[in-house]
Amino acid sequence: MALTISQGLAISFPAIQKKKAENQWAESALMHEMDRQGGIKTKALGSTIEAPLDYQRNPGTAFLATELQAHSMNKTEVVTAASYTPAELVVPMVWSYRDEALNTEETQKVDLIDTIANNGLDSHDDFLEQYLFSTSTNGFLGLQTHITFAGTGSDGGIDSSVNTFWRNQTATYIDDTDIESAFTTVWNQCAKGSGSKLMPTLMVSDASTQSLFEGTQQANQRWVDTDELKAGFKILGFKTCRFVFSLYSGNFGATYFLNMKSFNLTVAKGFFRKKDEAAPIQNATGYVSRLYSALQTVVDNRSRLGIAAKTGAV
Repeated sequence: MALTISQGLAISFPAIQKKKAENQWAESALMHEMDRQGGIKTKALGSTIEAPLDYQRNPGTAFLATELQAHSMNKTEVVTAASYTPAELVVPMVWSYRDEALNTEETQKVDLIDTIANNGLDSHDDFLEQYLFSTSTNGFLGLQTHITFAGTGSDGGIDSSVNTFWRNQTATYIDDTDIESAFTTVWNQCAKGSGSKLMPTLMVSDASTQSLFEGTQQANQRWVDTDELKAGFKILGFKTCRFVFSLYSGNFGATYFLNMKSFNLTVAKGFFRKKDEAAPIQNATGYVSRLYSALQTVVDNRSRLGIAAKTGAV
């Protein structure tokens, strides 16, 4: 007896998902680079995601003026935490009895199953990339919450207006004559020192801003490494960063500076693009199977993130 679409989807989805994991973000530049750089973290989640912060040097640290000088006995307070609530993302995959009736041949059914599954996965990731460039959408936090034009704002329950250590880095530029200088300023501020282990590794902007920057570069400055030669030099480079552009980066003139140790997408173990069993739709001749993710963007060192913005665009 031929498999139904529901049965075929249940059987084939793991293979489709495994195949998709290699290239599913081909059109989602930011997601692809975050995945490539280890910026998508899987962990068991609770009601909140806690990101511990070592936020200051021990205030009792001092040189001794004399060998028995009294040192500070105040309680050491050097650790706090940013706290994030997981958001939920769902993609309903729906088909009808009619689809079952008109796709009786095995080849027809396989094609339809592939289309449903591939579209579900692509829709999930495309939607996620779009809202990475927002502020907050039904609890999901985008880059505009974590990295603000003024460096201020509340993030993870910490108000950077009060806690200045929690401010992101910023710089502005006018045009192509000073865009590289602004990029260097933000990069240096994020790195905080030569040889830093938390230098920015990923920059993302809109296409126009990347084009403006590329036009200022000599041929040998533009690319990250020789591996890009084989790929036709699709990724620009700036210092330690791979510089990509995204369709959804709507802030013209804004370039975000990230590293995947200070910023990541945390997803629930067992609940990232999880597909449930197909179920009949009540009062309709059809079925629904859903992709579901519990996830959130998490920052544990906001001062290592930055933005370079065009004057007048902020």
